[in-house]
Amino acid sequence: MVGMLSGLSYGNTRWIAVLLALFVVTSGVAVAQSDQPDWAESTFEEFSGMVDVYNEAITSVDLGIAGDQLSGEKVNLVVNDADGESATFSFELDSQLRMTDLDLGPRDDATLRMSTDRETVSEIVNADNPAVEFRDAVASGDVTFSGIGTTNAVKWTVINTVADLGRMLGLF
Repeated sequence: MVGMLSGLSYGNTRWIAVLLALFVVTSGVAVAQSDQPDWAESTFEEFSGMVDVYNEAITSVDLGIAGDQLSGEKVNLVVNDADGESATFSFELDSQLRMTDLDLGPRDDATLRMSTDRETVSEIVNADNPAVEFRDAVASGDVTFSGIGTTNAVKWTVINTVADLGRMLGLF
């Protein structure tokens, strides 16, 4: 191998090194995306197809105690299936709780983790008003929140405790 490389100029060797580095980096990306279960891509397509309808409706839906706190959050949505597999989608919520920057896979800068199951996602995606369905899933505890980072973890622990108490008292 060294004998073969000795006949190459510095420029050619540099290009080979760049191509090799690019291959290693893109191989890592492919491996990271393959961590998602087989159903992740089709579920993500359905989810992203619902976003415009959700965004249009969310501005007129009261999300209760969590609503004001969701504004500006960068979300990793973890969706679990019955077999214990999970897929992660990510998005950002603007000041009116509309979803932007939707992506398949987690965000490195996420501030909030939402968790739910595939059945709940399917109900939200297929609802006439996905914003209302999302609100109902939050109220019933089918969608849960946990903050990422110390401040958000404390904030969402308090919000979740109040919401759990409200559910127990039949307020939701």
